Amino acid sequence: MKRRYRLLVTGAVAGGCIAGFAALTALSSRSQGPLTAALERAATGVGRVEQTLRRRLGGPERRDDLRWFQPYRREMSLLRNPDSVLVGAYDGGLPLTMNGIVELERQIGISLPLIQVYSAWGDRPDQQFQLQLLNAIWDFGSVPVVTWEPWLTDFESARHPHLPLREARERRGLPDIASGEYDFYIDEWAKAAARFDTPFYLRFAHEMNDPYRYPWGPQNNTKEEYIAAWRHTVDRFRRAGASKVIWVWSPHVAYEYWDLYYPGDEYVDWVATGVLNYGPIAQWSQWWSFDQIFGSKYARLASFNKPIMLAELGSLSVGGDRAAWYSGALQALPQRYPAVRAALFFHSKDDQTVTYQKVDWTITGDTAALSAVTRATQQWAPGPRRVPAQPIP
Repeated sequence: MKRRYRLLVTGAVAGGCIAGFAALTALSSRSQGPLTAALERAATGVGRVEQTLRRRLGGPERRDDLRWFQPYRREMSLLRNPDSVLVGAYDGGLPLTMNGIVELERQIGISLPLIQVYSAWGDRPDQQFQLQLLNAIWDFGSVPVVTWEPWLTDFESARHPHLPLREARERRGLPDIASGEYDFYIDEWAKAAARFDTPFYLRFAHEMNDPYRYPWGPQNNTKEEYIAAWRHTVDRFRRAGASKVIWVWSPHVAYEYWDLYYPGDEYVDWVATGVLNYGPIAQWSQWWSFDQIFGSKYARLASFNKPIMLAELGSLSVGGDRAAWYSGALQALPQRYPAVRAALFFHSKDDQTVTYQKVDWTITGDTAALSAVTRATQQWAPGPRRVPAQPIP
């Protein structure tokens, strides 16, 4: 009873902190400076409270399951070129809660060394360096993977009169990044990363060769402009002393000539790509196997002599056998594709990135898919194995 009371009190405190943080966040959209710094400190505290609560509710310390991973967290060379496949995930509940990650781990029987989050550019507090979130992931025993998206219309014109008007910014966004127009923002992230002084992966301006999805694509910028923007950004981080950032270059390999966007060996630590099977949900898609999506591109990706990250891995359930898809993707993955060193599940329930309707990539609750993922990953994923829990009905 006393334990339950303490947990309820902790939950109430966390809830009050989160509510206060939300109110301050709304206010701070019009007020920067000391308030933003206070928000950052408060949010860091909320993150740590949530992790304490989660560890208590979850039983044994999750970090004990990831003890094997501690040498990687201490040694940059192991994170830059690991000797095994690191499993991770993005969950749609992030950044508000780790519950989805914990439930996925509970159902596949392993703890995930990598946790991915997404962050867009802009002036809002949630678009600044996500110190509280990265601290929470690190305290959770994992290493963050940040997909950093250079949307440019969220910067306030009144605060940045030197920028083009909102409607014009993304037509030539990458040349402006390369020429230093956004150094005020890049440098703040770079200085914060240097102060954080903890390893994390930064997947910047992903799928830059897709002409439909993102404004930093080839419909607005040339490949030379993309490379210049990438190098400029990396140089600004290095100049700020952010030496523990691991740079992940991530093209969309379904489009031709993606390899021409490569920024150069000295500017890239990992190469990555998404492997998402949409099935026949749209006119442009059909049921493709993992090998059809990724296998035909593997040799070219491996030719860069960098470790490969499957940055968004998943299949929808419409149009085929999803359990068989995951088995085909993950069975003997290190033997079939030895340059692959990370595989991150895209575990989003309400994804509407490229479709009018929301689609569900989650596998928690899908017994057949969970069984396929569990059988495959427990053959080669490092670390202790637990008996997978049954999905919660």
